[in-house]
Amino acid sequence: NEDRSKTFDCIVSCVYGEGERVFGVVAVLHDITREKEISQMKNDFVGHVSHELKTPLATITAYSEMLCDSEAQDVQTRKEFCSVIREQAKRLSRLIEDVLNISRIESGLIKVSKEPASLTMLIEEQMQMMKSYAEEKNIKVIGQKPIVFDQVYVDKDMIRQVIVNLLSNAIKYTPCGGSMKIETEVDEIAGVARVSVTDTGVGIPENEIERVFDKFYRVDANKNQAEGTGLGLNLVKQIVEKVHNGRVFVTSRVGAGSTFSFELPLATKEAVEAV
Repeated sequence: NEDRSKTFDCIVSCVYGEGERVFGVVAVLHDITREKEISQMKNDFVGHVSHELKTPLATITAYSEMLCDSEAQDVQTRKEFCSVIREQAKRLSRLIEDVLNISRIESGLIKVSKEPASLTMLIEEQMQMMKSYAEEKNIKVIGQKPIVFDQVYVDKDMIRQVIVNLLSNAIKYTPCGGSMKIETEVDEIAGVARVSVTDTGVGIPENEIERVFDKFYRVDANKNQAEGTGLGLNLVKQIVEKVHNGRVFVTSRVGAGSTFSFELPLATKEAVEAV
């Protein structure tokens, strides 16, 4: 975008002639626009992390102080206080783990261990984990149909994390009594396997849909629906696109639900036979 403002570092020096008479000036301009943008991004990142850390830390501090001050007189109240502390500690742990994983991926330092794997099997594993969560909200879970060849060459743990993030988001933002569907299809011509998670949830406004994969971004209208750090979808994008050369995309309509999808290259027959 040529219209955006630019920042320059300017050094001005005098040019002297005989008798130290100034007969010219040399100005050297160094374009530091990108460096300034990166610095601002780092500051924003630190600011966001600090903000997200403060809320659970404040809760943990308050409830632990009440425990220490013997404000929880009965066993039930002490259990409730301890439960709050445990949940907020878990929230802190998830936040730190997400930040570290994103940082490792972006810096190229994360250890990646790829092998052929069936997407159907990976999804089934995570579906079993999420069913009790869905049942709590009376959300109907519609599974996938078996596919003959859906082998992808992936880091299994990372793709499990992608699947869990998409499934848990679908359940979190779907009201009680709704439904969630996961579908897998293979496009052999394009050489990709595509997974789609569709919910009947609150949906995303059209003017915000392009930002849902940004770090720390949460749709304003949906913040009260569920807790979150705004890192889950960014992690999904990093794992699929940066680590696995795939693609993520989303379609949504406010009040009607959303479909989050990702594509991964199919594993070659040679890679599968070599295992």
